[in-house]
Amino acid sequence: MSKINPATKWVMLGLSYLVLIACFIPYIGWTPNLIEISEEFGLSGAEAGLLSSITALVGGLILPFAGAIGDRWGIKRIILVGLIASIIGQFLFALAPGYGLALLARAISGLGVGLLFVGPYTMAVNWFERERKNGIALGIMFTSDGIGTGFALYVFAIVLVAFGWRSGTMIGGYFLIAVLLIAWIFLRDAPNVKEEPLNAELASSSDRSAISWLFSRNVLIAAAFFVGEWGIFAVVAVWMPTILIENAGWPTEIAGLFASLYVLIGMITSIVFGLISDRLGRRKNLIVLAGVMMTTFMALMTVALATGNYVLVAVCLPLVGLGVYTGMPLALALAAESVPTRMAGTVNGFVLGVGFIVGGFAYPYIMGAVKDATDEYVLGFVGMVIATAVLNLVCPLFAKDVRRVDTQTTVSA
Repeated sequence: MSKINPATKWVMLGLSYLVLIACFIPYIGWTPNLIEISEEFGLSGAEAGLLSSITALVGGLILPFAGAIGDRWGIKRIILVGLIASIIGQFLFALAPGYGLALLARAISGLGVGLLFVGPYTMAVNWFERERKNGIALGIMFTSDGIGTGFALYVFAIVLVAFGWRSGTMIGGYFLIAVLLIAWIFLRDAPNVKEEPLNAELASSSDRSAISWLFSRNVLIAAAFFVGEWGIFAVVAVWMPTILIENAGWPTEIAGLFASLYVLIGMITSIVFGLISDRLGRRKNLIVLAGVMMTTFMALMTVALATGNYVLVAVCLPLVGLGVYTGMPLALALAAESVPTRMAGTVNGFVLGVGFIVGGFAYPYIMGAVKDATDEYVLGFVGMVIATAVLNLVCPLFAKDVRRVDTQTTVSA
């Protein structure tokens, strides 16, 4: 028996964080050029939305399996395979001569994105679970949404504008290769630790099947929360730059910057409330508060969009993000804490996968279809407000706080 160097878990967290930031290039890094891509391929709004939706669909389908496989074979392997798939999709998209091959490239990228979302988050849980620090670890990891989105929609947008979307996409592929080499050399899985019971109920429920745990209350509520959150994120990332470019006449880089403020500002609450909830041992009330914030500011943003007040739209984006990133790490942490430790990857994959499939796929596609049918986006945003109220406010009211027993930091070498 020996003690793990306390710094090791932070190094692994940092490497996982780097992987997540890189993941946003194949996920949304192309969206600031959606108008140019649509014109080149002659796409309708629904077809343009499908380029993003197919990524989310494939990613969502692979997420639950990735979590379960990672729990058995090692999370590092999942991350490396995800990076390889993302690299293939990135270069194929850059070279696609038509819409069909571009759609295939986005699907392959979705495979990589799905693996790269479940892998790093599970890596963080596995390293910090033994010290009951899931809230702060996941809070830090979710700030990668802000850094990654800002990097993809603003910094990478500058590359796309300077080199064109095809050459810029290839540059993104080279960056992913560099991250692959770093992860392959330095990243490693957390050592195994003897599992401790979560609480009296779980300690007496060792015979429950994996499926029954996935359909337990807190896991389903977390999945509902992520459907609403990921739906908003997908629409903001895919359509908000286009809305600000087409309707408000903003430059591509500025539109991308303001769209990324949704997560750049939101990451503040991600860390703060993750730490607070760890200290309190309570997460439910903060998740409900997050739902109130999300619903309120989504409604205000919809009114601003309907009245053509795009400055107010831009102001509301980070306010919505504050609510989203208050609730996301807490909802995922609550789900992970409600099941045996050995199922952390499976639960993370299930929750993130449902969010990807329903929210990430349906929202941007439906928004494009609404735009085709009405020539505007307002009705689509009205639907999002209703969905946010149900999924992110009402559902968390039925969550149940859980407490873990203390665990030891001494593990097998």
